[in-house]
Amino acid sequence: MSAPKKTFTLLQLTQSIHRAVESAFDGRYWIVAEMNKLNLYPKSGHAYPELVEKQDGIIVAEMRANLWKNDFERINQNFIQAIQEPLKDSIKVLMNVSVGFDSKYGISLTIHEIDPSYTLGDLEQEKQNSILALKQQGLFDLNRKKSLPLLPQRLAIISVANSNGYQDFTHII
Repeated sequence: MSAPKKTFTLLQLTQSIHRAVESAFDGRYWIVAEMNKLNLYPKSGHAYPELVEKQDGIIVAEMRANLWKNDFERINQNFIQAIQEPLKDSIKVLMNVSVGFDSKYGISLTIHEIDPSYTLGDLEQEKQNSILALKQQGLFDLNRKKSLPLLPQRLAIISVANSNGYQDFTHII
């Protein structure tokens, strides 16, 4: 006759995991990750970012996060003031997080703060790389070399609809 098997309910197991995660990760941590998708829910004001880390273009780590309404509004305002852009998909960020576990949703990070200066440095580096590539291809100052006609017939604007430059242009024109 074999010994009785020790059994747990799913809830008991998840509660045990919750206690283990809380005791192992009881503080806040600064981490770097790419905000692959922001997943903002306008009705509630909460965002549920999908965070990833890539190496050579391949995702090697992925985790979901929570960004509650009040924190999102404050962080987004700081971001807009610092780099003139809101939080968005596909940016690398340095964030202050706490680790949590929910018996229904699993492990996740709660974002408390995002340092816009880190992202600004990353965006500036990307901008400089783009400028260098355009210069190497002889495309960087191509528009400056062209003369404008006396009366332009067409005008093209290449921009995202919510950019500050586009908004300024539409208000001035």
